[in-house]
Amino acid sequence: MTLTLLDIYNSVASQAWSMFDDEVDTEAEFENTLISSINKALSDLWCSTDFNFRRKTEEILLMEGEQGYPLPDGNLVPRNIDGKKGFAVSIDGKYLEYVKKDPKFSDETGTPRCFSIDNSNIYFYPVPDKFYEVNADYYTLSVGSDENGKSLYSLKNDTDTIDIPEKLEELFKNALITKTMLYAIASEHDENYSNYKKQFETAYKLLLKYSAGITPERKVVF
Repeated sequence: MTLTLLDIYNSVASQAWSMFDDEVDTEAEFENTLISSINKALSDLWCSTDFNFRRKTEEILLMEGEQGYPLPDGNLVPRNIDGKKGFAVSIDGKYLEYVKKDPKFSDETGTPRCFSIDNSNIYFYPVPDKFYEVNADYYTLSVGSDENGKSLYSLKNDTDTIDIPEKLEELFKNALITKTMLYAIASEHDENYSNYKKQFETAYKLLLKYSAGITPERKVVF
């Protein structure tokens, strides 16, 4: 089973409604409003915590003389390195030290021993003196992919899929549907709002419980 936008849309559209009856006049308006609610709920749910299934490893290929490279599309995984705050960025299994600014030896060349982050780039020190492979673990912001495998940050087409391990699809779907209903209904005074809120809280707790320890095997090469 693959969880698609069409699956979510049909499931949400079949739920008990009350707010749309008075405020949406056309089928197209209903569809646009519903897809918007789905994407808002998906973004909230996806970024609500560092789910293990969001954890990816990107290979950054360092070239001789090139110091700066684009960061992965999310947050680097934090890791304690020799008692200091660090991140899971390594060369040949050895974690690099994280520094907040350029070290004194920033102009030297050799095997990188540390790195810094500036906006959307990551910089390595010393400057690479040859080709190196860096593994950077991160929590992706990409929620899924289209039919061509392109990463997506929101769902637009029926066949767009959510990047969830198969064993968690039903749990994630239940949480997403009920969260979507909270956005779709909008008003806390609506007769259905409190019921969907309780359903979401239950579904989310189950998702948190059973998602622990599930990590996908996926690498992105830059």
